[in-house]
Amino acid sequence: MGRVPITVMGYRCERCGHEWLPRFEEKEPKVCPKCKSPYWNNPKKQTPMTYEEFSGKIKKVLKSSGQLLTWTEVRTTAKLPQKWPNNQWVHRMEKDINLIRERDSNSIIRWQIK
Repeated sequence: MGRVPITVMGYRCERCGHEWLPRFEEKEPKVCPKCKSPYWNNPKKQTPMTYEEFSGKIKKVLKSSGQLLTWTEVRTTAKLPQKWPNNQWVHRMEKDINLIRERDSNSIIRWQIK
């Protein structure tokens, strides 16, 4: 007899990460068998990013690049979720991490660290 891989679809709890095989194919489980959460198939809401995390990511990206970057380039490289930066945090970073924002001839704002 030869050995063959068999693939079976199972479930994963979005709350505790537990994985299990269903008893019955046709019914979706009502709760996670481990943590008993009825919200096992709804992902947890992400906690908002703190200023320290935000400024740390931006500082790391700008130092590693060594050149002027636009907000879109910073956001993409740092994998930040927000479309636009928080203005209060940006002004705070200008003091805390020596962030410099310069507008070029095409009115594009480029970011760098002193």
